[in-house]
Amino acid sequence: MSKTKDVTINNMKFTLQSVSPTWYYDFNDECGNTGGKRKSAKYMDGMFKNCVTFPPEVKAQGMAYFDENDDLSTAEKLIAAIEQFLRG
Repeated sequence: MSKTKDVTINNMKFTLQSVSPTWYYDFNDECGNTGGKRKSAKYMDGMFKNCVTFPPEVKAQGMAYFDENDDLSTAEKLIAAIEQFLRG
């Protein structure tokens, strides 16, 4: 059963859900985080789509949501919050 947590970043509320350790490590490998050329935008997009359940537009659009809003700050803080949540 996945765990969840609510976080607030830059006055936006997000609900996070956990993913399996296997999925997490496989996805890190796929994005080059464990060696090779890193694909940071792909990594953030996949993490947002799989770990954020609210707001639904972030889950559906991933990085595109932050691209459309020209919001690098929230995206960077959200990925850090997700990684801390998954390791907590």
